[in-house]
Amino acid sequence: MKIELKNISKSFGSLEANKEISISIPGGIHALLGENGAGKSTLVKIISGQLNPDKGSILISDKKINLGSPKIAINNGIGMLNQNPLDFANLSVLESFLVGNTQNSFISNHRKTKEKILNLFDNYDIKIDLNEKISSFSIGQRQQIELLRLLYNGVKIIILDEPTSAFSLEQKKMIFDTLNKLTKEDITIIFVSHKLDEVFEICDSGTILKEGKVVYSMNKPFDSDAIFAKMFDDTRTKNKITNIEKRSDKFKLFFDELDMTKHKTFSNESLLDFGTIVGIAGLQGSMNDRLVKNFFSRDFSKSGIFFDNGDYIEKNKLYYMPADRLERGLFEDLTLKEHFALTYSHINKYINWNDIAIYGEKKIQEYDIKANITQKVDQLSGGNQQRLMLSLLPESPGVLLLEQPTRGLDYNSANKMWDIILHRKKNDIAIIFSSTDLDEIWDYSDIIISVSGNTIMNIDSKQNLNKENIARYVSGIID
Repeated sequence: MKIELKNISKSFGSLEANKEISISIPGGIHALLGENGAGKSTLVKIISGQLNPDKGSILISDKKINLGSPKIAINNGIGMLNQNPLDFANLSVLESFLVGNTQNSFISNHRKTKEKILNLFDNYDIKIDLNEKISSFSIGQRQQIELLRLLYNGVKIIILDEPTSAFSLEQKKMIFDTLNKLTKEDITIIFVSHKLDEVFEICDSGTILKEGKVVYSMNKPFDSDAIFAKMFDDTRTKNKITNIEKRSDKFKLFFDELDMTKHKTFSNESLLDFGTIVGIAGLQGSMNDRLVKNFFSRDFSKSGIFFDNGDYIEKNKLYYMPADRLERGLFEDLTLKEHFALTYSHINKYINWNDIAIYGEKKIQEYDIKANITQKVDQLSGGNQQRLMLSLLPESPGVLLLEQPTRGLDYNSANKMWDIILHRKKNDIAIIFSSTDLDEIWDYSDIIISVSGNTIMNIDSKQNLNKENIARYVSGIID
């Protein structure tokens, strides 16, 4: 199905997010590329009806359409799978399919509806209990459910916003197979991604945005050098961890026996230097994110972080940043200024908005957040939301507990995040982060915890491991 965008423009105050964007997509899978902050998120929100453009038009099969809400978009055959699931966390999977769907009336046959949904899940080999609550699933599983809900509602144009950032390798392969099947059924895919290997593997055409403008259009076969040059500045470099002097202070990680296999290479009595970076590797859906959170909340085990004298590190020294930015990390309807006011309140219980503005502008510059202080969080790109979350953590030394700190970020944005994190390494007690990216785990960790499912398979210093070891552990294989 053909979709055309003509002269789409959108501003938020003085910030021009989209500037006269025109794109024609005849069908197939079309990549939408660009660094975080290039205007991709704003554009797909306009296409999916979440935002209205200031000017411009959208045509589907040469027919101009009006978009004012996601419901109108779906009625026009347009659906979007967001990077952060926009679902009904407190409903069951079955109930989430029944809410707002276009195929059933209130008095529809419940049994036949359930059978149809089950057949859809079986067709794409997804094993999920329809009676389970959405909140019980991982982000990757929730995205799979959302994709099938779009198909169930009959969409013909599907926008995938960084769809594989929360998928395991198996889930990604399944999604790619599904997308190829869908294009044969005249369904057009707009594939928003920063992963060029995925674009080369699956896409038929593409558009690169930079600073809100179209800077390059392309068709297969793709020129990787040209694409990289158009997407990124010449200043991009791969981060290397610089050697930092060892610090005399020590801490200990304690792990509950119930969390671990009998295969142990790490002692609960081992002392680690302040500033150590601990990476928790695992496939999507394993306990790597939950383990990071548990260090903060201790809600499912006694595993925790101690000073070398055996005392728990106080909770006010544990700085937790969740993976799901808009569900647990930020308030999407509040402005950046209001977020900074909330974190600044520990300094002074009375809010002085002039002081907050000065403090906030300093943070925006320091963390390279491409936004105005008066913008609402839901108007920011994923990378800017991620940097905002990091900027809200206390500046005093503590333990950074980071769930997938670069999830969904492009190459440069991920590097900038790690620049900031590594800068903190010099003063913080420890940095503990989770990731499904084994390269990221390998590049930045001093100690690596490998988990499979709900079990810690191995804990060891990186100098005693290689990437193959880690891959085997997270796959559940113990030598």
